[in-house]
Amino acid sequence: MDRSLLSSHVRTLARGPGRSRNLTFNEAKDAMSIILGGDAQPEAVGALLMLMRFRSENADEIAGFIQANHETLPKWLSNLKPELDWPSYAAGRTRGLPFFLLSALLLSQNNIQIFMHGFNSAHSASGSTEDAIKLLGLDVAETEGTVKAGLDKNNFAYMPLRSLSPINYDLINLRDVLGLRSPINTVLRSLNPACAKASMIGVFHPPYISLQAGATLLMENGDAIIFKGGSGEAERTPLKPVKMTYTRDGQENEIIAPALLKRTELEEPDQELRLEDLKDIWNGEKEDEKALSTIIGTAAAAVFILQKAETIEQAETTARDYWQNRKPL
Repeated sequence: MDRSLLSSHVRTLARGPGRSRNLTFNEAKDAMSIILGGDAQPEAVGALLMLMRFRSENADEIAGFIQANHETLPKWLSNLKPELDWPSYAAGRTRGLPFFLLSALLLSQNNIQIFMHGFNSAHSASGSTEDAIKLLGLDVAETEGTVKAGLDKNNFAYMPLRSLSPINYDLINLRDVLGLRSPINTVLRSLNPACAKASMIGVFHPPYISLQAGATLLMENGDAIIFKGGSGEAERTPLKPVKMTYTRDGQENEIIAPALLKRTELEEPDQELRLEDLKDIWNGEKEDEKALSTIIGTAAAAVFILQKAETIEQAETTARDYWQNRKPL
């Protein structure tokens, strides 16, 4: 193994004041290709990722990393071409129940095919996305066959990162070693590995919204709607207006989704909900106005980016119609 394969890229990032710079698209693609090929020294990988984080990664670097991944991932993934890509990579410590899953199921019952992928490193008391998938009676798809079966049967498939891309699973887990998230978290949110028509992207830190949009536009890999969501998931809060950035026709655009619920409208404080309550809320056996508004608002964002409604308000009406006609789990 050539121990110096990444050294030129590390040097570019770290030369010093006035001489260092971000990587170009091609440099980033080359660096990620070396990493994905398993040919990089672990010390060099850590140095590269932390330097990118320190300098603040840009859209060219993220797009270069994504392109390298697309050239490495199995061809069957890019042939799936569902309507919606839905990454779920929130860390999980402060995350509440994953109501966005019920939004996704609502869409899937209305012939919108969704490929969800993810990893939640620090599970909260409410459980991970994978835990919730199982509780709702759906399969966690670990193979090509189970992904395709889920899409065919339910218009929905969730594939954990460990199965989607073992090497990216190792890279995202470097947080335990380095103490910080790396650009890999940003890459996985914009990856769209199945080449879907559009993506639902949630971020925790608002400055990453423009970065995700820029990488999406550079990749020309479907549209995306991007917003600050619950703990970084693509889940819309119903309690305040939400600024949403979306890409369409090669342009970056912005809308403001109005608040769906006022805190004063809640008759009592937020309920302490358990993971098991997800199914009860869906089946109408448990009422929670905030949860319902979260589900409707999140589904509406997907309806809007898929151009099944002209405005976010019309998308909300469509999502409410979906909810009224949902099938029990």
